[in-house]
Amino acid sequence: MFIGIGGNGNGYRSINTNSEQYKAAARDHLAAHRAEVAMMTPEERMLYEMLGGEEGYMKNVMKRYDSEGYLLNSSGVAGMCVNGIPESQRHQIINISEEARQSMYEETMRHFIQEKGVANGDTTRRSEVYTKFQLSIPKEDRLKGTWTLQQYETAYRQAFYDAIKASDPNWELGRPFDSSILRNLSREDIDNSLVRSGNRLLLPRNTIDCTV
Repeated sequence: MFIGIGGNGNGYRSINTNSEQYKAAARDHLAAHRAEVAMMTPEERMLYEMLGGEEGYMKNVMKRYDSEGYLLNSSGVAGMCVNGIPESQRHQIINISEEARQSMYEETMRHFIQEKGVANGDTTRRSEVYTKFQLSIPKEDRLKGTWTLQQYETAYRQAFYDAIKASDPNWELGRPFDSSILRNLSREDIDNSLVRSGNRLLLPRNTIDCTV
């Protein structure tokens, strides 16, 4: 049974237990981990200690958090954990920089043309756009900002789809199309056509003229 923070009553040798990073990791994982260790056989416990014991475990767990105790997502971005945060606080429309909107517009169009309108998770680079954007804004705005940028992404895809269908009513997702149809469909035109409805940005149908 563990007596102290480090398992021997003397604390860890290489971990600052006063750091926010450690406190967050300990809050989320330490109790459950100690319960698992308590169930180990003597042989398992010996191997566990050889591999670093509790200190080694906590050093690895702490890598999941930043220096302020924020959980990191799979892309290494803090402030993206939704646990305990009501949807009403996460799904809010905020201002998005023109640079971020342009990056999303360009990637959405690239992917739409390449995959003939089909959403292919294996070839999209949208996560790179989101990660760069998230790291460019304060942590407290990242969930709201991501929600808002998703609204723009959805609008861009809809605008591209509508433009192709307007040119060829028989076109279906996955079929080739003339990508030049989209050449007059600017991001600014799409952005200016969006209508805010509660916590969403909607693109009314047939509001953008992309004819030559």
